[in-house]
Amino acid sequence: MEHLFATTTGADILTQLAANFGPLVGIVLFFIWRDWKREDALSNRVEKLEDYQRETLVNLVERSTTALAQNAECLSWVARATERLCDRCPYVEDQEAPPRMRSDG
Repeated sequence: MEHLFATTTGADILTQLAANFGPLVGIVLFFIWRDWKREDALSNRVEKLEDYQRETLVNLVERSTTALAQNAECLSWVARATERLCDRCPYVEDQEAPPRMRSDG
């Protein structure tokens, strides 16, 4: 058998295997081919899903970053507005103000 594989080509080997083992070789080759095609299709599907998820996540991160930046800007505006209101309020520094109006109570 070693001599057969050493002196023949790939086509001759397949022919010899088919002659020796008959339909079993065809069945094995069919299953190998089918599984190869199935694996190829699955690989393509996984790549498409990963691309979709990547695009979706990138879009989501960009939108979230924009929203966080806008929220930070709004909070700083509210803080500045609150400081301006407190600067004008006569009860903030006045200790004689009613307790509900004092800054410490």
